[in-house]
Amino acid sequence: MAYLPWARAAALAGILAFSTPVRADPEPNVPTAAELLAPPAIEEPQLSPDGASIAARIAPRGRLALFDPARPDLAPHPIALPRGERLAWYVWLAPGRLLASLYRDGAVPMTRLVEIATGNGQVAQLGQVRPAGAGEELLHIDRKAGFLLLKGQDRRHDTPAVWRVDLATGIRTLEVAAQAHVRDWVVDGAGVVRAGMGEKGDKSFLVYRRGEGDRFSRGEGAADPDIAQFAPVQGSDQGYALAEAPSGRIALYGYDFRRGRLGALVYENGRADLDGFELDPDGRPAGVAYTDDRDRMLWFDGTARGRQAAIDTVLPGRTNRIVSASDDRARLLVYSATASDPGTYYLFEGGQARRIAAINPALEGRRLAAVTSIAYAARDGLMIQGYLTLPAGRDARDLPLIVMPHGGPFARDGWDYDPWVQYLAGKGYAVLQPNYRGSTGFGRAMTARGDGEWGRGMQDDVDDGVAWLAKRGTIDAKRVCIMGASYGGYAAMWAAARDKHLYRCAISYAGISDVRAQLDYDHRTFDERGFRAWRNRIQGRAPSLESLSPVTFAAGLTMPILIAHGSADQTVPVDQSERMHDALTRLGKPHDFVVYPGEDHTMHDPANEADFLGRVGAFLDAHNPG
Repeated sequence: MAYLPWARAAALAGILAFSTPVRADPEPNVPTAAELLAPPAIEEPQLSPDGASIAARIAPRGRLALFDPARPDLAPHPIALPRGERLAWYVWLAPGRLLASLYRDGAVPMTRLVEIATGNGQVAQLGQVRPAGAGEELLHIDRKAGFLLLKGQDRRHDTPAVWRVDLATGIRTLEVAAQAHVRDWVVDGAGVVRAGMGEKGDKSFLVYRRGEGDRFSRGEGAADPDIAQFAPVQGSDQGYALAEAPSGRIALYGYDFRRGRLGALVYENGRADLDGFELDPDGRPAGVAYTDDRDRMLWFDGTARGRQAAIDTVLPGRTNRIVSASDDRARLLVYSATASDPGTYYLFEGGQARRIAAINPALEGRRLAAVTSIAYAARDGLMIQGYLTLPAGRDARDLPLIVMPHGGPFARDGWDYDPWVQYLAGKGYAVLQPNYRGSTGFGRAMTARGDGEWGRGMQDDVDDGVAWLAKRGTIDAKRVCIMGASYGGYAAMWAAARDKHLYRCAISYAGISDVRAQLDYDHRTFDERGFRAWRNRIQGRAPSLESLSPVTFAAGLTMPILIAHGSADQTVPVDQSERMHDALTRLGKPHDFVVYPGEDHTMHDPANEADFLGRVGAFLDAHNPG
């Protein structure tokens, strides 16, 4: 471990840092880091069945509140919950009636179901108070039949069971018992638990039954790892699944649950993998979701397609998604966002959209940067898709640049609001987010191009994006830094340890410095065969894992580097950053180092994240002024 005894005490008391950021006054009308990272002002809004009211969580602390669309001010009206209890989840039972799960901390955390009368806020308990389970999730609700299905995990099992709850009494009965290795359950349109998806080692499998009274059996073709999502059709052995097409892209197929076999191809997108699909109440495919340059929903039904087109016409240039609807679908609650806007909720009715609430009101009227989709050719001709953010109010010429490779590495960036990107753009930097080889969402061929390319082809793709922007004159090639988290942090440390000319500085959050040590840590989540496959996928033809590790080359590091990590990271342990910090300290190489006590792989405390961005800003002011 890298901490000295005095440093351990400092870490327990607060942030451990080997540098002190200089706070600069923000430019006029540019949001501060704290404003960019503000907790959501509204979450999980739901329209009542008659469309006359909206229930939602509001800041602070996710309180339950109601919005009345008939009121001109649309001010939220909080509903007081019993002292000491907090809201777990909620759902409309009927106009004026909410069902909610309340949670109480203690030596044994407890939970209970209550009915809330929205007119007067009266709370009535349904059923018994019980010990709280883990990961409770609402799977299905049938208001007419008067029941709902909850997935949850109790203290006796490490996998979830499904419970049936009577909506009139709150009485819970076990619908499906927990099964070893089954992590998720699938319900059909009638509320019958039909299938369970499980994993054992590196193998996936499916358990299935035709109807409510049948036993679950293991499907013949259920071990196919390329099947990503299932949905059975009520009263039939048939259904639908997302699976890999011959092209290598994820597509929608029919699926025979009894035989465990794919059926006919229903839909394949020519550019991108499908992310999900929805079924109509009668079991027919309603639409598919996918991401090309941005998130999209393709509806098969003409009515739904027309409804989406009407929304997109009223809210142009945005990603618009229906999140809730009245029973007659005359009123729709729409989430609308851009890469420069974390999102706003609108009530859509009669071809008009009425603004309900913004997720981050602090950003209203502030100057945010536009994000555009770009594509460039890597040195071997592979086309790399990505995103370029340009600072507002500046000519797109000779700009300083921050390259921000995503984590994963087998993931991707999208056209989404990113407070780190907006913070950097607000300081005058262009920001490049390349979906380098190995990125998901573009088909198996693109993902497979990343196998064995850690620190090589993946890094070349990132570097080639810099060269492309420099050739266009968009950026000043002498003012480029690299910043990333997780694998992106590895890429930043790798650039710092190996690069001699392209980057002026590097910033890593939760990055990997010692690939062998990280693989030893990962070994616990794999069986031996799966672990060997994962190791080979990383190492490829490299002579050793040490040859891919930034810490191996710490002696050659000459550029300024800022290293940060959360002490409670369970994905990339904090000792990955400590190893680099220790090596640089022994070598007498100046660097900035900070540990955030209690933070995981993703920062959860906005104050810590704002502090990190402040340190990033001060570091860049010193080494690559914007």
